[in-house]
Amino acid sequence: MEEGSYRQSRLCRLLGNPVAFAVVQLLAENRELSVSEIARAVGRSVQRVSTVLGALRLAEVVRYNTDGKRNLYRLKHPSEVRSVLSALSCFVKAASAVRR
Repeated sequence: MEEGSYRQSRLCRLLGNPVAFAVVQLLAENRELSVSEIARAVGRSVQRVSTVLGALRLAEVVRYNTDGKRNLYRLKHPSEVRSVLSALSCFVKAASAVRR
C-alpha cells in the first residue's frame, strides 16, 4: 500500500472512534480549547481525551500551544478538516435517503 493510502486509512480508522470524532468536531467549531474543556464538552475523562489528542497529534490532525501550565489544542488544518466533516455529513444524509 502506498504511503498516502496508508495514512488515509489510518485517519479513517482514527475518526471511526466516537470520542476522537467528537473531539475533532468540537475543535472544528472552536479556536483553541484545553484538555479539560474538551473533556467536559465531550463527556469523557481528561485521561481519555488526552489519549485521543495524542493519537490525533500523531496523525497530524491537531496541534497545541502552551499557555502557562496548560496546553490549548486546535486543528492543524482547520479548513481541510471542516471540508472532510462536511463531506461526511453529506454522505451520511445521502446514504440515509437511499431506499432498499
